[in-house]
Amino acid sequence: MHERSDIERATAPLLGKALWRSVRTVNMTMFDFGVRRKLIDRGSEKEIGELALHVQCAWRITRQDRVVVGSRDINYPVDYYEGGTVPDEFDWDRDPTRLDKLVLALFDQGTKEYVVQRVDVGDAGRFCVVLSSDLSLEVFPDDSLPDEHWRLFIPYAHQPHFVVTGRIS
Repeated sequence: MHERSDIERATAPLLGKALWRSVRTVNMTMFDFGVRRKLIDRGSEKEIGELALHVQCAWRITRQDRVVVGSRDINYPVDYYEGGTVPDEFDWDRDPTRLDKLVLALFDQGTKEYVVQRVDVGDAGRFCVVLSSDLSLEVFPDDSLPDEHWRLFIPYAHQPHFVVTGRIS
């Protein structure tokens, strides 16, 4: 686990950058910040951010007192409504989820972005990215295991990633 000052230094480059996309692979959520860059990867063109945040712990995006989308929304089918039931055959790794739908709406299919105004760092790897439009992205490790919780890095750069795990240094 890193000290608060380490996390403050690592997240400082996010200031003034736009959060413009969130996608997931399995249960890892990836957030792209800053200048959009195009590159060829394995023969196909893709767009990446100047900075990437990969999160494998609990997270949520809030607007004032309301959760807009959170990591546990992955557990519900795309058409889930409050009080509904989750079908036995639903598989979040295979089927579209409520998380996918809410993230797509938040970024308006890639046309909306939110500028980082500040980063507030808390205890035990927790931090909050305060964004424009009254939004906040909160990341909070929620288990005591030594696994990776989140990492911040420059995609496709041969530089070390800043990785936060549950390991005690």
